[in-house]
Amino acid sequence: MTDLNQSIVGEPLRPEQRLSALAVSRGIGIGRVVFLHSDKHRHFRIELGPNEVEGELDRLRSAIAETRGQLLKLATDTPSDQPVSDIFGVHLLILEQSSFVQRIEAAISEQRINAEWALKIVTDHYVERQGSTDDEHIREKSLDIKDVANRILSALDGTRPFAPLTYAGSVIAAPELRPSTILELTKVNPAAIITERGGWTSHSSILAREFHLPMISGIKRLEQILSSGASVIVDGMNGELILDPNTETVEHFRAMVSRHTTKTGEGTRPAAVTTADGAEIIIRANIDTPDAYQAGGLRGARGIGLSRSESLIRRSGTVPSEDEQLAAYSQLCQVAGPDGVKIRTFDIGIDQVEDDRSAERNPSLGLRSIRLSLTIPTFFRTQVRAILRAACGNRIDIVLPMITGVEDIIRSRALIDEEREKLEAAGIAVGVPLVGAMIEVPSSVLTAREIAAKVDFLCLGTNDLVQHLLAVDRDNHLVADWYQTLHPAVIRAIAAVLSAAREGGIPVLVCGEMAGSAFYVPLLIGLGARELSMNASSIGQIQDLVSGITLSEAEELVAGIEKLETSEEIERYLRRHYREHWNSLFPPGILDAKHR
Repeated sequence: MTDLNQSIVGEPLRPEQRLSALAVSRGIGIGRVVFLHSDKHRHFRIELGPNEVEGELDRLRSAIAETRGQLLKLATDTPSDQPVSDIFGVHLLILEQSSFVQRIEAAISEQRINAEWALKIVTDHYVERQGSTDDEHIREKSLDIKDVANRILSALDGTRPFAPLTYAGSVIAAPELRPSTILELTKVNPAAIITERGGWTSHSSILAREFHLPMISGIKRLEQILSSGASVIVDGMNGELILDPNTETVEHFRAMVSRHTTKTGEGTRPAAVTTADGAEIIIRANIDTPDAYQAGGLRGARGIGLSRSESLIRRSGTVPSEDEQLAAYSQLCQVAGPDGVKIRTFDIGIDQVEDDRSAERNPSLGLRSIRLSLTIPTFFRTQVRAILRAACGNRIDIVLPMITGVEDIIRSRALIDEEREKLEAAGIAVGVPLVGAMIEVPSSVLTAREIAAKVDFLCLGTNDLVQHLLAVDRDNHLVADWYQTLHPAVIRAIAAVLSAAREGGIPVLVCGEMAGSAFYVPLLIGLGARELSMNASSIGQIQDLVSGITLSEAEELVAGIEKLETSEEIERYLRRHYREHWNSLFPPGILDAKHR
């Protein structure tokens, strides 16, 4: 959450309006809208004479050198364990190890055109190629290409890539923001950020989270919906934009910020969270760095429920060494203590380790996650060895992503056992981590009982489960109406996984947006969830909610939706039930907003 340096005074002239959005950086921001328009460099094609080509190449190379210097400074100005250095390191790779610069030089030489026009046509080619893929991670790389291209262009014409605002406390609105723009914005302390495009894994979103800037995305036609100076609240906890909030709503969200600040400053960890009728609910944190867990732990997290190990991959295709991973995992164990940490093995695609095999027709359903780990086991074995060593004397578990059936488990456990035996034979101390499966595709739901018999615990990844179950890209606004978290199929799938875990006598951890959203948590508890893992900024709100509801009423809630046939019917029922039983536990207006 951010300091609220700019107040909203008086009742708005228009009635309050709420729009659903994708929360990509948790927090709350209250302020007035400022539009940040993208740089409008003008591109002209200039034909060069034969004797002018070499001079134009020198001009380009000079701009490249200036850009490289800027990126080196950005990559080294912050500690190496922070994502900002990694992101701008990736930008350096675009200059140094990709074909990007070579293509620009070739265009200048072969077509005899100026550097600006060559840069434009090469950038457009890369952006079009990456933007057309089904893989969200590859699509978002196009923004990195644009960012680097803009720096080169600015170096060519002598302008700054971005001119920072001179005032703080504003809510910045833009179609999309490049990573370097986010970094510049951190210097002027905006209240929050709204964009039309940008998913959870984009570099811009990662930077916003790193610098605790509340950010939401997926709001289309921003300039038609908002006007400069409009009063808004960015609710990065529940994924909502509130336009023209009334006094009651503003005061409620100010109180939420105040409660958050107080809890964070207490430095104490509350006892286990229980419902009003005594059912214990374990709340864990989704954390990737030790520093981030310090905040989560202070708010009452019982260990790290999900650590995304791919955050350690600092350069595209460069996996950290065994010793580097050992150090990182050991640090997480140290801050989590006896509550432990669950490490999800690398959830990446083939494009992140082998550039020459990245042209998959449908990468999101291709060689990625556990499939990639088993197909190219070298980096997977390195990771497994690091986890086994870190587990010596520590509580650390392994989470296998994108499991589709029992065979994935059998092959993975065999590899883990092989590496354990090798380490022990070499006299290296190891631990015995528990092994769990991430349930996030339909086949794993349908074989959850068989999978449960082969693992020590299950993790239920609700984000990908909804996408794969309903065949909907959550970041594609064209099919946004079909992304329905409350679709009966989704609820039945969650219930089936929870039931399979109970029958198998193993725990199941629910993670993803549902676990950290107040609107869905009572439903999850009623379905049988007893462990939830969420972003640290959601923990306080969910603790308050859990302690105010009863298990019996949550189970009554589930019974009431069993015969309902559409997500709309289920959502209306939940709202009605919440108003009748727990209205005071929810922020004003959240029970009126549409939830996807």
